[in-house]
Amino acid sequence: MRDTVDPVFSLGISSLWDELRHMPTGGVWWVNADRQQDAISLVNQTIASQTENANVAVIGMEGDPGKVIKLDESHGPEKIRLFTMPDSEKGLYSLPHDLLCSVNPTHYFFILICANNTWRNITSESLHKWLEKMNKWTRFHHCSLLVINPCNNSDKQSSL
Repeated sequence: MRDTVDPVFSLGISSLWDELRHMPTGGVWWVNADRQQDAISLVNQTIASQTENANVAVIGMEGDPGKVIKLDESHGPEKIRLFTMPDSEKGLYSLPHDLLCSVNPTHYFFILICANNTWRNITSESLHKWLEKMNKWTRFHHCSLLVINPCNNSDKQSSL
């Protein structure tokens, strides 16, 4: 049996160096955006920069992601999976289990669009534990998670 090569996903900012833009399988990446609209634009650009056969899923905390996520007909995957989740600490800790109930996460690229100020009621310690848990989970399942956080006050995340 032939081993498969783990995919490398790309952040949708082509002006970045490859070392900053490429996200190998088995990790968690975090990007802060100034506004919700900037976060949505980055998600759409990131989806469009994936290969045609990439397994991509978008998880939205605010509203229906199907209303703001637009597939590019000439770039990116032909289809993606869309999920919603509650804007709560409990929802974050349930995320790995919920995803396992819906997809086989191997070689998947998960993009989590946070709600505005998602982290306001979550301590830095809890956030750090969640990130460690998700990092272990992505390594075990050979998938990647990109967290896009629209927030005008990112001091809590920056201090981690």
